[in-house]
Amino acid sequence: MKTLLPPAAALLTALFSANPATAQNSYNWWDARPPAPVTPPPRPARKPAAVAAPATSIVIDSLPLTTGKYTYVEVMPVFPGGQENMLNFLRKNLQRPRGPRQRGRVLVSLVVAATGEVTDVRVAPGHGLSPAYDAAAVECVRRLPRFTPGRREGKVVSTALTVPVLF
Repeated sequence: MKTLLPPAAALLTALFSANPATAQNSYNWWDARPPAPVTPPPRPARKPAAVAAPATSIVIDSLPLTTGKYTYVEVMPVFPGGQENMLNFLRKNLQRPRGPRQRGRVLVSLVVAATGEVTDVRVAPGHGLSPAYDAAAVECVRRLPRFTPGRREGKVVSTALTVPVLF
């Protein structure tokens, strides 16, 4: 005699019956895949071996190749009485132009020649206030007295400088 189970009981029996193949596959399916290949992390690029610096340092200065003037010298040009006296000279001799008053700084580049004279005076590109103020700053710097010239490798050379003029 066969007994019929209600549908819910049949479903539960089917779910909980021991079916080892289904249980094993559902439990270990990720272990059956082959492992991903192991790759070492990339090595940083090798830097070339450091070369010992020579005993004397040589500064390559391209300015003298085109103009004959240096920006790097061992002994910088010196204003008579020092830099503070130069700034006082500029303050005393600077004449403000007429028109609206402006406040600011004009950077003036100049060359101290091998004789100590101030030559090639002009406003550094992009560092002016207005045309009138730039002209006043250039005129004031042109009136600077002779400097003690700069020296490079023991020789007197022309040296390029930049001077701030404050308004």
